[in-house]
Amino acid sequence: MKIIMTASEMTPFVKTGGLADVLGSLPYALSERGHDLSIFIPFYRCVEGPMLELVYKGYVTVGSRRCHFEVIRISAEKNVHVYAIRKEEYFDRSFLYNLPHRDYDDNAERFIFFNKAVVHSISQLGLKPDIVHAHDWQTGLISIYLALDPHLGPSARRPSIFSIHNVAYQGIFEPNEFRMANLPDHLFSPHGIEFYGKLNFLKGGILFANHVTTVRPTYAEEIQTADYGFGLDGVIRSRRSHLKGILNGIDSEIWDPAKDKHLPEKFSHRTLKKKSVCKHALAAELKLDIAENQPLFSMVTRFAQQKGIDLFFQALPEMIKRGASFAVLGNGDVTYENQFRQMAAKFPSRMAVRIGYDDSLAHRIYGGSDFLMMPSLYEPCGLSQLYALRYGTIPVVRATGGLNDTIEEWNPKTHEGNGFKFSHPRFTSLLEAFDQAMRCYKQLKAISALR
Repeated sequence: MKIIMTASEMTPFVKTGGLADVLGSLPYALSERGHDLSIFIPFYRCVEGPMLELVYKGYVTVGSRRCHFEVIRISAEKNVHVYAIRKEEYFDRSFLYNLPHRDYDDNAERFIFFNKAVVHSISQLGLKPDIVHAHDWQTGLISIYLALDPHLGPSARRPSIFSIHNVAYQGIFEPNEFRMANLPDHLFSPHGIEFYGKLNFLKGGILFANHVTTVRPTYAEEIQTADYGFGLDGVIRSRRSHLKGILNGIDSEIWDPAKDKHLPEKFSHRTLKKKSVCKHALAAELKLDIAENQPLFSMVTRFAQQKGIDLFFQALPEMIKRGASFAVLGNGDVTYENQFRQMAAKFPSRMAVRIGYDDSLAHRIYGGSDFLMMPSLYEPCGLSQLYALRYGTIPVVRATGGLNDTIEEWNPKTHEGNGFKFSHPRFTSLLEAFDQAMRCYKQLKAISALR
């Protein structure tokens, strides 16, 4: 089949979260099964690629404006062609979606343009897809434009898939932004993309794609409830016969400590003693003082309230007092970024923080730390805990969503389970799970069996 995927980010080119990881691995897995893939992402300032080939120049109308753009092929391997839509006015910026303290004012216009440019490019490049697969709110209008594009013909009305990675992020904008979309007036209604008087991109993807998927089977059920649907539960229930939850996975070739080029020492489940080399190398790199019997905890995360950052900060002083050190990598909410910097300054030899996206460092953190902490308030699926497990790094997680589905409480008597969990979103509950991890760490046979 000829498959087109489109999203707002994709590793290794640009990343803020797990969406990028999915786009960075799923197309290549599909190509190994004989399919041809074309991927479209925005050409952000930070995008680099092994090739930068101009393949098309064109324009689309956004509101009353004619917006010229270029399509740049940035990669082509294993039957996977990655294209980036370049328009500097919209994407040549320091950040992807927001300034430090607020979203970009023109996000609706930026991603209306991107949706239009992708659909226009599909037809002008003669790609003739069998399936178009769009991801998250930034591509929520793709299926509508596919149906309306006169160059694509009736086949464009057939297979389109829309994947919800996190229903909390919907792309909601003021009603006047609807005119930018150049869509029929009847679509700005409760049966269309109107949402309590505003424009909702995610609703468009849910309603107008032929099929809707999400990141695990139970999340597909949860988002049909008022507690987890973030106002769209009724809309999602109306598409339940076209909705399927598929558990996220990881690329076990890229995330493999036995051949990971980013690690100072490769190891496997048979050579776990070599993991300590990675730990001490990481501690040296991050200027952490780690004693031989002292555990190293880590967080590789987006800095958002959803991730339980407040719980972590509340528990941090006590966790350090009880003997832990921390390596943290991530970015996001500028308030949290500043708080992490302050904590690192307060505990300079016991806590290291790196702000930003650094794929190589992420691999070294997973390889070198003893435990990964994910105290999320909610988690549609989560990928970090899966990466950690692959590296013998034990997750300490809140029992919610995908974390609860993928992590089973460790039983030291039966040697069943793969991590530590806590249920209540309280820092005292986090400390209880932390203490369980610490007790396990001090028992060599237990921690070896768990790894």
